[in-house]
Amino acid sequence: MTAARPTLARSTPAPPMCSTPLRDLTSFILRIALGGLFMLSGYMKLGLWSFTIGSVNILPLAPLDFAFSIRAFKFDLSNDLVTFLAFTIPWVELLAGAAVFFGLFTRGGAALISVLMLGFIAGIASLLYRGFTDVTCPCFGSLGLFCGTAPIGYCHIIRNASFFAVAIMIWALGPGFVSLDRLLGGPTCKPSPRA
Repeated sequence: MTAARPTLARSTPAPPMCSTPLRDLTSFILRIALGGLFMLSGYMKLGLWSFTIGSVNILPLAPLDFAFSIRAFKFDLSNDLVTFLAFTIPWVELLAGAAVFFGLFTRGGAALISVLMLGFIAGIASLLYRGFTDVTCPCFGSLGLFCGTAPIGYCHIIRNASFFAVAIMIWALGPGFVSLDRLLGGPTCKPSPRA
């Protein structure tokens, strides 16, 4: 008589823990701030319509102006590549910002923003290392947010590192509430165990 072989029950992965209200609120605030800034940054490089809000004139760059800014980094890029970047980077910023702002593919948008920031930080650090301290890059057009109209320097590195940190936080926290990711049926979760 042979003993019955024990059967191994298939284990299903445990559902993720539900977010806490504080975590959801933090993610929501960071999403709105970072997503809004990147939609603005992309818009300001697309050369679309200018308009006025109160006493503030919103004057976007023309794509060729942004191409000159890319050329100012002195990376010896071909004209075709500079043109491609001048038309692509603004759309990437705008779409990644919208993804984060509206909470649709939130983690993908945040990851894309973090990659952009690493690239910008590396480019600025390269300029400073090579001694080019008179290069200007109007990243937010006429608004000059955070670092004003000063030439590219350490303020720009700190600003971009801050954006990178916020993007990583959003990626780690997830979309939070009031997000299309959650509305369209994110993964189910189980309540966090009480201490």
